[in-house]
Amino acid sequence: MAKLGTFFGPHTGTLKIYLDSFKVGSGSFPAFEDFKAVFSGTYSVLGQSGNLMLAINLTDNNPTSTSGPCSLTLNGNTDANATYNVNGQKLTVTTALNENPVDVYTSEGGTQIDNISGHNAWFGP
Repeated sequence: MAKLGTFFGPHTGTLKIYLDSFKVGSGSFPAFEDFKAVFSGTYSVLGQSGNLMLAINLTDNNPTSTSGPCSLTLNGNTDANATYNVNGQKLTVTTALNENPVDVYTSEGGTQIDNISGHNAWFGP
């Protein structure tokens, strides 16, 4: 089933951001619905700091779909022609914004996002 709550961990309150295994910042989900999630936060890593904004919108709005169209936004860049596919417990998003597909799934009490801009990130309490 393609409802985002299936693939995301907690999405209320302030959450920590880990990049690979290093805590780099914090953020929250200002919007979280069955078919749309927006995460916004700040980070500081290796002397670089900035804002992080990630949004996923399953545009078919169909809770029984296992694949379909979606949009993915990463730091202001949007791919409105992305696609999603449910692979077991993972939501895989194929997008022109990323060389590899992005995997989203629950992990260790939070949300794991693999292959985002070449990194693995975790958001959680």
